Amino acid sequence: MDTVSITIYTDPGCPFGFNAQRQEAQLLWHYGHALDVTRRMIVLREQSSTYEAAGFSREMVAANSLRLRKLYGMPMLTEPGERLPSTRDACRAYVGARMHDRDHADVLLRALRRRFFSDGQGLDELETIRGAGAQAGISTDAIDAWLADDEVDAQLRSDMADTRDPLPEALSLSHRLSGANGRRRYSTASAVFRRGDDHFVMPGFQPFAVYEVAMANVAPDVERRDPPENVELILEWATYPLATAEIAELRGVGIEDAREELERAGATFEAVAGDGYWSPR
Repeated sequence: MDTVSITIYTDPGCPFGFNAQRQEAQLLWHYGHALDVTRRMIVLREQSSTYEAAGFSREMVAANSLRLRKLYGMPMLTEPGERLPSTRDACRAYVGARMHDRDHADVLLRALRRRFFSDGQGLDELETIRGAGAQAGISTDAIDAWLADDEVDAQLRSDMADTRDPLPEALSLSHRLSGANGRRRYSTASAVFRRGDDHFVMPGFQPFAVYEVAMANVAPDVERRDPPENVELILEWATYPLATAEIAELRGVGIEDAREELERAGATFEAVAGDGYWSPR
């Protein structure tokens, strides 16, 4: 059976990428046995800036964070930081891991997101990136080497160029893309599914049902794994602690029902940012 290659366009500093982890967990649970997933970095901001310089206000950012937390239930701080941080170095670190330590790359991306959105650490701070690396099992020396590596930087530039060259199917839904001055790019969580000569473009943040439609179009013969029967199976499968909302999506239940199941299972809970993360006991 041919593998389905999926390119996901994302950034550790995008709130939609943070919340799309729910859908991506479902994708990996149901179809991971047939997938080769590559995450390409957008780099939302090459330089840190004030909110005002970027055309935002702190009140606007806080209101959007609160709206997303209410909608999706992820442990997301609603009080904005002091600035809008550059995501360039965080993206570069991820690309370095993707090139040289792929087994730990996605755990690094998760750690970066959690530190930024749940813990309030700046993505433009070296200690945040090093700390995320340590959490993912990557040494500080490796992180520092990737941040200074011209080949890693060239690959990051390739990611950025690819992100800013959407396929025609995506351009036909330009309201699902981002960008200004007539230049469109893939918005966070956009994905391209490929298998052989077939491809399916999914522009923008979408519910999991659209991921399923994409899989049905490019790989109708791939078997969909049944939902997990209990939370213990999810916690054993996960490579890092999961938010209550992610576990609820995988179980197909409400967040409160998932929390009750996790408590009955004796899972370990770390409270943060309005909810928290669960690990096996």
